[in-house]
Amino acid sequence: MKLSIITLTYNKLEYTKKFVTSLYKYTKDFELIIVDNGSSDGTVEYLKSLGVKLILNEENHGFSRGNNQGLELAEGEYIGFLNNDILLYPNWFEECEKVFETEKTAAFVSPRHVNPHYDNTDDKNYISFFKAAKYNKPYEKNFDECVFSCVVTKREVLNKIGGFDENYFPAFFEDNDIKYRAIMAGYDVYVANTVCFYHYGSITSENYDYNLEKNRNYYYSKYPFAEYLFVSGRDRDVYKRIAVDMSRFPMRACYSFFLLFRKLKNRLRKIFRVVKK
Repeated sequence: MKLSIITLTYNKLEYTKKFVTSLYKYTKDFELIIVDNGSSDGTVEYLKSLGVKLILNEENHGFSRGNNQGLELAEGEYIGFLNNDILLYPNWFEECEKVFETEKTAAFVSPRHVNPHYDNTDDKNYISFFKAAKYNKPYEKNFDECVFSCVVTKREVLNKIGGFDENYFPAFFEDNDIKYRAIMAGYDVYVANTVCFYHYGSITSENYDYNLEKNRNYYYSKYPFAEYLFVSGRDRDVYKRIAVDMSRFPMRACYSFFLLFRKLKNRLRKIFRVVKK
């Protein structure tokens, strides 16, 4: 088995059906592992009819825990983390695989992200829309554009850097975390410019309480220099070396103390305002 695909579901059955149809149309030689996080709209009954590897959680375990559960069942050399609200493109996996074959330091590769909120296309025309796009390179290093709505990695990479940090709940920043760990381990992350995927976007997440600020603070308490991943060229290499050097100093503890101090300061301000009134 070359490719194991892990997908999480939480209601939104109509989108899951579209995804599964697209997946089987444009993907070869794979196993599908679906982790359901407590759906109640008929999704579970539909998933049981597919004959795939299935994990049924009684409640929502979040993105990180759900994908880690799927990893326990995966048998492929390559691992794909794919949302249930996407549509795929012809030969999407083969093009991502070419990047791994060419770039031995590749840890994660994502097709180009087509989103109806930003791109002038829809779920019927996204393939012709993307065919008209022109890129100078077949692929490129890009931390931001390597997105985990549809991403491929290799088992050997995960064996080295580990799975998702389950402290991010229910979602957001866990993808940045695992990409950052890969880079610090000597890998790189890429986006393939020859293929895309269509992402409806925020279909499952629209009703979530993401604890976004909490997850953001946790991410930067772990990796204070992570923001410099968006710097390009020589400066990026310099900041990367700085980050490695500073990891030997207790920066995480210092940053955590700073966050605690800021939180206490804000609370004291509120108390003084109440007292003044």
